Amino acid sequence: MGIQNKREYYILGAFTKDHQLAGMTGFRREDKIKTQHKGMIWGVYVPPTYRSQGIAKKLLMEVISRGRKVEGLKQINLSVVATNQAAVELYRRLGFTTYGIEKNALEYQGQGYDEELMAYFY
Repeated sequence: MGIQNKREYYILGAFTKDHQLAGMTGFRREDKIKTQHKGMIWGVYVPPTYRSQGIAKKLLMEVISRGRKVEGLKQINLSVVATNQAAVELYRRLGFTTYGIEKNALEYQGQGYDEELMAYFY
């Protein structure tokens, strides 16, 4: 059994000419009747070697573009560690706005991290 890549649930990958993974992002649409107007970017990752080349921007622009084709989709949400200013600034440049902060959303090795909650509205 394989995973189906649908318009509402998918993972995008960016690859180099020699087929190395240079970045990825995942998207899923909410499936409950009262929340299906929303989608969520659940991960964006670009390895350090490939950063500052516009890969994350291209992946996110593709998600936004695909979202326009999904009937009834009105917003895309994401969360980002608040101290990751490069990512926060990229999301803002692409049109995401902050709607809240989740204090101590993540914890790693005893250190808590706040997450900035952001949304893109169509």
